[in-house]
Amino acid sequence: MVNKDSSEKESSDKKRRRTSAASTSVDTSPAKMPKEESVYQNAIKFEEQEAVKRAADKDSKLFHQTCEDLKKLFADVYNLKKDPEKNKQEIVEKRVDGSMMVVLLKKLNRLDKLRIRTGRDSLHREKLTVDSNRLQLQNLLYEADHLKREVQRCYQFKSQDEDIDLVSVEEFYETAPTEISRPDKTKTDEHARRLARLEWELQQRKELTALYKSLQAEKELIIEDIGSKSERLSCLAPRLHTLLKATRPLQEALDMEIEKDWEIQRFARLLPHPLYLFYSNAQGYADACDKKMTVTIEGDDEEAKQIEELAKGGDTQVDDDENQQIDSDNEENGEEKSHHRGRLSKTLLLELKRTKLFKPHPLRVTVNLAMKGKEGGTLLIIFNYLPELSMVAVRYRTKDMPSVGVSAGDVVYPGNLLNCLYPLDYGSESPSARSKYQLEAVGLDPSRLVSLLMEKKLGKPYRWAQRMCGLEMSPKGDIVTSDDLSQTSMSTIIKQIRNRWAARVQLFKQLTALESGHVDLPKNHPEESVPVRFSCRLHSWIASTWQEFTAHPSSLLFTDEGLVSVSDLFYQVTLTRESARMTCLVAVGCDFPAHLPVWLLRLTWHGQHTSTDSPAIRDLEFWVNSLDDDSSRPRTAAILVSQLRRIMTSMDIFLETESTLHAKLDYPAEKTFLRAFRGRQRSRPFRMMENGGGVVYTHI
Repeated sequence: MVNKDSSEKESSDKKRRRTSAASTSVDTSPAKMPKEESVYQNAIKFEEQEAVKRAADKDSKLFHQTCEDLKKLFADVYNLKKDPEKNKQEIVEKRVDGSMMVVLLKKLNRLDKLRIRTGRDSLHREKLTVDSNRLQLQNLLYEADHLKREVQRCYQFKSQDEDIDLVSVEEFYETAPTEISRPDKTKTDEHARRLARLEWELQQRKELTALYKSLQAEKELIIEDIGSKSERLSCLAPRLHTLLKATRPLQEALDMEIEKDWEIQRFARLLPHPLYLFYSNAQGYADACDKKMTVTIEGDDEEAKQIEELAKGGDTQVDDDENQQIDSDNEENGEEKSHHRGRLSKTLLLELKRTKLFKPHPLRVTVNLAMKGKEGGTLLIIFNYLPELSMVAVRYRTKDMPSVGVSAGDVVYPGNLLNCLYPLDYGSESPSARSKYQLEAVGLDPSRLVSLLMEKKLGKPYRWAQRMCGLEMSPKGDIVTSDDLSQTSMSTIIKQIRNRWAARVQLFKQLTALESGHVDLPKNHPEESVPVRFSCRLHSWIASTWQEFTAHPSSLLFTDEGLVSVSDLFYQVTLTRESARMTCLVAVGCDFPAHLPVWLLRLTWHGQHTSTDSPAIRDLEFWVNSLDDDSSRPRTAAILVSQLRRIMTSMDIFLETESTLHAKLDYPAEKTFLRAFRGRQRSRPFRMMENGGGVVYTHI
């Protein structure tokens, strides 16, 4: 350690002396600076030349080899310093060798830096060259594109005379005089021939202009003559009107409605053929068989006259009017959309076709069916004809119906009043197969036909409506009108509509009474004289939905058999007796009273009981839904009331008989029955029988 410290001190002293000597040399010899700088510059140039001449891969190998030798030398020095006194001379030599290796590594590093700088400078020069060439290329491309546009503009140049429709060359030489055609010159010179044809066109147009002026003068004379005659006729019209007015007392005295008949005949002549067949046959049926039925024609007769005139003029005039309407619509859109004119015209044409497809005839026929009695409202059935679809759509509304009841209003709701006059005829399908392709042609879904008709307030295309208007499908797929079909179906369908309307009015009255809590039978009913006492009471009668009905566990049997459908009327009835509650779901078919209403029951008392888990409830449902199996079927005016009364008495019987099976007698027996239970199913005595002046209940 002493030797090591002494050696370090000596080396530090040497460094100090070198530094001082260098400083003295710098201070004393300033004139040597340019020489040292030239030596430094020469050394730099030499190294730059050497970096160019020497191979980089060889220097890389030399660098790695020197690093390995330096590592090995450090390991040897480390081993020699384990005995420094003995290996002092070798350590010094190793230090010298190591210093030379470090000098070599520095030189190799400088050469590598020079190579990198040289490569970077060359890359920069190449980039500048490439940028200059790219700029020149872009300039050339721009000039070439500009020249192409100029050439294209020259090609597209169009003279104004090219828009003139000239006669053909053959006709020109045949009809034009020789002083204009000059065949000896124009047949060889195309430009001269063009000028000659233009000159001949100008001469012809001058002649036609003179002819037009002469014809226009004749036209004005004819118009003046027509105006004078029209003035004479217009003076005649007030005199005829005065004459008719003077004869009105005579017409009233003789009960002759001549003017009214003339007005009706004028309207009827403007009807399309299917509606004319329906009007004539319906009016004949009303005059002969139904005095409470009136048939009227409504609508815009002026528009109907225009349609009739266009039909006489042919399809060409109709197409011209459509094109004029499209052009006028395009002009109204403004000049700012002129560059979209073609696409806009196509869109407007498609929309015009859709509008025309669902446009009804301006005249429609309305049938008023009044009730034959004093009570009840009026049913108005409106027949609209769609010429493009060749079908009749029917909508209807009621008049003079009392606005009472909530659930009762659905009975006379126009949405489903006339469904199923024919089997499965809900008016939800098109009666014509051709309409499917017509809707697809204008980009509409054929399944949306009925919804589109309802949106436009035209109604539903019922099959019975097509038959009443004499429309039927031919074997070739065309729709033809048949007067025989309209005549044969008129009487039957009118009677069906009357029966349906009368049944709905009676049902409306029943529901109105039931909503108020009245369960009494109408007068002169077969069961009215039988005294029946109810222990349960009607708590509520409200409207329900198809979803609530199908949620009942017993509904699957009726829906699978087709006894209940989504187009029926649904209600929920609640009966209570102290803590017991009977919930009834009622489905009234659209063809009521052809089929009885369907009742589903759920009793809440000591749990919930339905027909799926209780034989007694199943018997009770059978007993209510088989009302027409009774010997005396109730009248239409009391079907729901009779079913409800049967449920109320049966609920009392069930609770009174079921109470005997519990320790606590909740409901003592108030009804008279011989046996409470019978058979393995323990059926209850739900059937009511008269016994003198009282009532006895027996088993079904």
